Amino acid sequence: MYIWYKMTKDMNDMAGKVDEKPIMGFILQLLLGVITCGIWSIVWMFQFFGLMGRLSDKYGAGITPENAFVKLIISIIPIYSFYWMADAYNKLAEKAEA
Repeated sequence: MYIWYKMTKDMNDMAGKVDEKPIMGFILQLLLGVITCGIWSIVWMFQFFGLMGRLSDKYGAGITPENAFVKLIISIIPIYSFYWMADAYNKLAEKAEA
């Protein structure tokens, strides 16, 4: 959970640098997800991966796949999703620092 929190915070910081609209924080998303029986969490995941894709385009990070829905599906796959998410985040952070 800490990693999701940290990635969301960092991506929102990156979004601010390129005039992209940030998304809701992870903790608030969790609370709203509980209230809405998980519906808001699904919407938030689409927003998260959409932001990741837009930032990848702006920074030229080359994160694949480019489609937010496919990214969501990949994030559900056990074990592989951790490696994919870490790689995608590292590519984005590397390009944002440069």
